[in-house]
Amino acid sequence: MGAAEGVRPGPTPFTLLCPPGWQRIPAEALLAEDATQAVFGAIRDAGRADIALQMRALLTQYRRAIRELRVFEIYLPPVADGVRLPAALMISPVVLPVGVDWDAALVRLSRGLPVEQADFTETPMWVWRREDWFGDEREVRVREATYFVPVHEDAPARRALRFQYTVLTPPTAEGDEAARQLLDIGDLVMSTMRWQQAAATAR
Repeated sequence: MGAAEGVRPGPTPFTLLCPPGWQRIPAEALLAEDATQAVFGAIRDAGRADIALQMRALLTQYRRAIRELRVFEIYLPPVADGVRLPAALMISPVVLPVGVDWDAALVRLSRGLPVEQADFTETPMWVWRREDWFGDEREVRVREATYFVPVHEDAPARRALRFQYTVLTPPTAEGDEAARQLLDIGDLVMSTMRWQQAAATAR
């Protein structure tokens, strides 16, 4: 795994270790239309113009989320056989409103989904997961894991980072297996998340 340093949304930088071939890009890169043309071209070449339309609509939703959540960084898996693996890790800052505690914030942010304390990392974080479908005929299965990491140095803690990991696969046995492997990679990457205390103190 190779090191990839996260940019600083506030006073605290962090690091992640990603598998070989993963790419860190600024959020603006995914907002550019030409950044996704290769993906849509490969789908159309495979004779699935219908899927291309569904994926374009889904991408529109994610671009809206990037703007609304103030995503500042995105990690993407490598390209295989000319097509990028269908996953993305988006990172955005969260600031709790005055008078809102962590329990209330987690209920709102998770939209009532079960929230667990992550047991696969040294860095304290909460995680919740959801599954959904996209398309009128459920052409794409959407699996999402959200890792919510309070910034350690705040007293009292009011800030956090939200790591939103999304995997898109077809509703087939092969798609389910690919999704399982990609979701395991998401947990593995997040298990390496560390705050850089020394760097934060030095700045």
